[in-house]
Amino acid sequence: MIDYTKIRLLGINPTSILDNNCFEFKTVVFRNGGQIHKHVAEYHFCKITVYEYGLILFTGSIHKMFNSIKGINAPNYNPKSKEQYKGFNGNQFTLSNIIYVRDHLRRLFKCESNQMVFQNIEFGINTTPMIDQLSFLPGLLYHKGKRFESKFNGNFYYCEHQQYRIKIYNKSEQYGMLTPTTRIEMSLKKSNKINKLGIYTFADINIKTLENAKIELLRQFDEVVYYDYTIRKCGISKPLQIRLNKYANLQFWLKDLKPHHRDRHKKKLQETIIKYSENLKAKFTIDILKKCVTINRLESTEMCNH
Repeated sequence: MIDYTKIRLLGINPTSILDNNCFEFKTVVFRNGGQIHKHVAEYHFCKITVYEYGLILFTGSIHKMFNSIKGINAPNYNPKSKEQYKGFNGNQFTLSNIIYVRDHLRRLFKCESNQMVFQNIEFGINTTPMIDQLSFLPGLLYHKGKRFESKFNGNFYYCEHQQYRIKIYNKSEQYGMLTPTTRIEMSLKKSNKINKLGIYTFADINIKTLENAKIELLRQFDEVVYYDYTIRKCGISKPLQIRLNKYANLQFWLKDLKPHHRDRHKKKLQETIIKYSENLKAKFTIDILKKCVTINRLESTEMCNH
């Protein structure tokens, strides 16, 4: 469920990291009110950065890191162009996998889990409901007053907020996966947002805090306003058809309507989606819940070991 992370390593001697034979550091010099040196090493599609003043950061996708360590590649991986390969996170990433990565990092950095403090973290689910993704993604309109932006030929949609980001995109297109897979993800960019889930350090990642993350992901997803292009217009009234044409238009929501008038129209759109469409968003919600039952639990033997 966890993907990208930015972790600050506390109480670790920078020299012990720089002298670690597992890493091949390159020195970078940049100006920011004076010359500052930092040493950067790549490790299984992640980065370790050691600044001259002692700050140590680990950044990158621990999902990609796990797959890299285990030799799991994307279906479209080409060994002949491995220099351009950026890792794979299209499969499910379970709590057991996360615990494996945590233990790996503990041994790698010779530290404890509570010395790894989260500054950024992404939670997401690779969903596989049997729907046409291209019917759902273009219908994404806005989230809490901010419009969805798209790129990569309409396969990637995101909504940027000050403290977090919502991303919904076609994961199967990215990696050449046979099963249609849509990634629904929330990126927390501020410590206070992370801390509200009960997460401060890597030691706090467990069944309970991942349940908190799931609830928050679903809460944010529930607030996504979208137009369902599977709505069956045949047989509905002319006034409703006219209204639906407005509902499919982002300008209607964010420019024509005043914010305090949106709720009434959102309820009307939702009623129409439930009555006349395949309700694609509901299918994603059901799939998220189903996936989390499996990926956010540990076997009893594993719980005893951690």
